[in-house]
Amino acid sequence: MSFILNNCLGIGIIFGLIFFVSIVVEKRISSLLVSLITLLFGLFLTFYAANKMNGFEAIDVYVKGLIFVGEALILVVVTSIFIVLQERKKKAL
Repeated sequence: MSFILNNCLGIGIIFGLIFFVSIVVEKRISSLLVSLITLLFGLFLTFYAANKMNGFEAIDVYVKGLIFVGEALILVVVTSIFIVLQERKKKAL
């Protein structure tokens, strides 16, 4: 668990890169899946900090979890815009 806590911001960057690669490849399901996994990871960090930790370490992990939740919500919005634009392009043809 300490590996995840020490490297969670790097994990978030990897999730973001996988998300943008899936958008470039035009895979809607994979981009939605990555954004939902990011949301679940952020919620996991938030609940883990609330239940298992004390002091300033808990605040640090709690803030990181909230950052992940915010990132995931942004990714969900970008995914929905991406899907709408793809469907509009299909209807135009």
